[in-house]
Amino acid sequence: MTTVQQVITLMEQLAPRSYAESWDNVGLMVGDRNAIVTGVLTTLDVTAEAISYAIEHDCNLIVSHHPLIFKGLKQLSCDTAQGRVINQLIQHNIAVYSAHTNLDIAPGGLNDMLAERLGLIDIKGFIKTGEDTLYKITTFVPENAADAVRIAMGNAGAGRIGNYEYCSFSAHGEGRFVGNDNSHPVIGEAGSMTVVPEVQINALVDGMHLQGVIKTMKDAHPYEEVAYEVLSLVEPKGATQYLGRIGRLPNALNLDTFREWVQEALPEANIRFAGIAPKEIQSIALCSGAGAEFIKDVARLRVDAYVTGDVKYHDAQLAKELGLLVVDAGHFGTESIVASGLRDYLLSKDISVPVKAAASPVVVLTVLLLCIS
Repeated sequence: MTTVQQVITLMEQLAPRSYAESWDNVGLMVGDRNAIVTGVLTTLDVTAEAISYAIEHDCNLIVSHHPLIFKGLKQLSCDTAQGRVINQLIQHNIAVYSAHTNLDIAPGGLNDMLAERLGLIDIKGFIKTGEDTLYKITTFVPENAADAVRIAMGNAGAGRIGNYEYCSFSAHGEGRFVGNDNSHPVIGEAGSMTVVPEVQINALVDGMHLQGVIKTMKDAHPYEEVAYEVLSLVEPKGATQYLGRIGRLPNALNLDTFREWVQEALPEANIRFAGIAPKEIQSIALCSGAGAEFIKDVARLRVDAYVTGDVKYHDAQLAKELGLLVVDAGHFGTESIVASGLRDYLLSKDISVPVKAAASPVVVLTVLLLCIS
């Protein structure tokens, strides 16, 4: 059986909550984290249509990109659209978990999904948002179980240093314990002092893999109660996090071919162009959702085009002044791929319940931006 919390753990291995911007709201929005999951629905938005789909397909957990609850609630009433949605979720015992800017930033998250859809290669980060904290995790294991626990921790992501994996340090000593009347010790007897030759295992792990390593370590550990400690390290730092991506197409394209390329990659997008088009387009910067605020940053990179959404008139005017080609594929157009992306991710983890992806209704925009010069 799979619980809501187990799915949350998988999601936070992909997109740790610590990656989220300070103004964002991510995590479990509605529901019981201990509930047994019958099915998972992945979606961009938690809409009435998505909830109806979840009910029809017996999905009692919705994983969304856009947060169901973004700003603080002062009241919960069926007089409002949001109130009706939350009421329906509660009535049908449907939990909602949202991963927003943390999923935008995470390696393998939404911006990498978008870069993959566009067929980019040589991908790197765009806007730096922070650096991951590294942790040292220490546990104490009977000597005969030490190798199994080390390997399990390494499989879950502990001990990765540069080009090396499964790195750890061990020290030998003695463990002592007395179990009470309710204990079921693997070694020794309840009520008696037990002395066991133990190995202290130490390994580094980044924030993305920390919770998964702890869970895997506990599962592999022979003791009924696992003793361990986690320390955050000031130095060295872990991986740097970025919003958006920079890459290049395998081959340079002219404007017409590039337009077809983007439309084929993002079939649900209503694509608009603004700014100045170069003769050939190969180097690309991108930011899913609303990324017009980074137009000046993109111009400094001297790439051939910038793919994002929610580009307004004055943003388009700025792109033209800076000599940059901006592709406005829309907020929906650049993010609707998240439903299938999250479905594929959860299925890759051999989750034991059905996982389905629901598309959000498309909002078609007809406003034209500046003509290409």
